[in-house]
Amino acid sequence: MRRKLVMHAEAARIRRGYYIVTLVLVVGLALAFTVSHYSVLKRADSEGVARLRETITEMTKGFLEASIQRTIADIDLERVLARKELRVAPGDAVAEARADAVAKERVKTRIRETRLGADGYIWVHEILDFDGGPNYARRLVHRFLLETEGDLLSTEPRDGDFPYLAELESIKRDGEAFNTYYFPRPGEQLPALKLSFSRLYPDFSWVIGTGIFLDDVERIVSYETELAEANIRSEAASSVTAFLFAIGGVLAIVFAVDRVTGRAIRESYERIQTTEQALRDEKRKVEEAYALMKNLAERDELTGLRNRRSGMNRLTIEAARAKRSGAPFCVAIGDIDHFKAFNDKYGHETGDLVLKNVAAAIESGVRLEDMAARWGGEEFLILFSEDDLAGAIEAAERIRVAVSSCEAQAEGTELCVTITLGLAQFDPDESVEDLIARADEAMYKGKAAGRDTVVASPPPLSRL
Repeated sequence: MRRKLVMHAEAARIRRGYYIVTLVLVVGLALAFTVSHYSVLKRADSEGVARLRETITEMTKGFLEASIQRTIADIDLERVLARKELRVAPGDAVAEARADAVAKERVKTRIRETRLGADGYIWVHEILDFDGGPNYARRLVHRFLLETEGDLLSTEPRDGDFPYLAELESIKRDGEAFNTYYFPRPGEQLPALKLSFSRLYPDFSWVIGTGIFLDDVERIVSYETELAEANIRSEAASSVTAFLFAIGGVLAIVFAVDRVTGRAIRESYERIQTTEQALRDEKRKVEEAYALMKNLAERDELTGLRNRRSGMNRLTIEAARAKRSGAPFCVAIGDIDHFKAFNDKYGHETGDLVLKNVAAAIESGVRLEDMAARWGGEEFLILFSEDDLAGAIEAAERIRVAVSSCEAQAEGTELCVTITLGLAQFDPDESVEDLIARADEAMYKGKAAGRDTVVASPPPLSRL
């Protein structure tokens, strides 16, 4: 009996030793695997963060370049439009210079109103001396430093930095420049590191640029890094727990670690892909917003005609051209007859339909060199370029007939739509506002005479 007890005790001691050794081996393997996989996760995360930073930086540069390229394309388009509006003959340097001056003012206004994200903007300065120096350039546009527009710029050091000198050297060498420097955010005093891109527009000696504060990029990278590190710590803790509970077999431990590791790497890559897609979506939204902003600035949303501001700009240009050349032009103010009755009886949807149909009839009756705009409510303004009063009356009569022929139905009833137009020929001694007022007065005379007619205004009193 004593011998059996000793043998049982020895066997128990051996088993305990075996269990202890096995437990130590398993725990050691668990710790080894945990440390190994934690290192793999850290390395994969570091590589992912590096790729993310590189991707975001490259996409940011691409966005900056695309923004400037779109602005340059707008400048080219405005120059073409100005030449067409002013009827510049090929080779007429003086007329081309006038057209460029008009285009410059339009472009500067548009650039000043452009926003890229929360605090992004486009700036313009004009190179006066490509050799640099204290007055090498003049600031033309800066939406957040309006009070400094017109100030002279210097390539000499600013707080120990040479941002304008570095930009000028790259512009002279390559025509464009990526540059980093410290600059305060809008509304803040402390400077922040900024990445900028600028490109030379040689015809105007303009340098057009935009930029982004690099801490915005670093915020995205830091956020992703914190998420990845938190995920790694969580996954490592889960792995240790899994290994401690899985002492029944090394294979189960290896399988669990591999599964956890694979999921962590996959999630890390999925986050990177999600971030890249979000940046692409944001870029697309900026481009769509830019295109929509440009269209809304010039077009009436309901009718598609020019809006009042755009029509007034064209009318001002036409008046300036007429004063220089002596060529005539006329303006018509048209008002839809009984429009309020349509709205009151059939509702605003029918009113909108009538407005669209009338706008289409007016647009079909004007030439390419003419212009039609929705002036407000049910009023329209029509410019007859280079037409005297007799020619404008004929054109207005065609428009009146076209409007009365357009089809519109409401509640199964065919609507009778007519328009009354007042005409006035421009006099070089009067203002555009006076011209519009005469046309408006003639229109009201037509209303009083029974509507659905064309009434011409007599010359202003100064001509009688």
